[in-house]
Amino acid sequence: MSSESKVNDIMLIIERLSDVLERENTALKDRKIEDFHALLDDKVTLSRVYETRMHYYNENPEELTNIAPELSDKLRTKGANISKLLQENAAMLKVAIEANRKVVDMIAAAVKSATPGPGTYGSNGVTDIPDHKSQVRGMALSFDQTL
Repeated sequence: MSSESKVNDIMLIIERLSDVLERENTALKDRKIEDFHALLDDKVTLSRVYETRMHYYNENPEELTNIAPELSDKLRTKGANISKLLQENAAMLKVAIEANRKVVDMIAAAVKSATPGPGTYGSNGVTDIPDHKSQVRGMALSFDQTL
């Protein structure tokens, strides 16, 4: 495969990954979770292919010196665009993860505060739990079992 064919392949991968990232960023902005989840497999696959190809170019930079200057400029432009999209995506995912974490923490706090504790017995032999049923359940009894 020629150097120019390889560069054209990586540009096609960049275009497809850019499209997925743009759609995912839109889904995150619009809070369309189902759209976001539908894009995950494509994003992961394309990201891995992109990473593998870029690793190749990092290991073999001479491959990029043998291509036409206009192709090199296109690759540079597409590379800058994908970098920008990846940064935006990372920032949006960070915000979404933090928001979800806060919601989960709030739910956990609400459940914790709604769950009655063990209570303590008062002088009247009942717990201090305000639930009317707890007064019946919490009554302290003792039996003399000596014969």
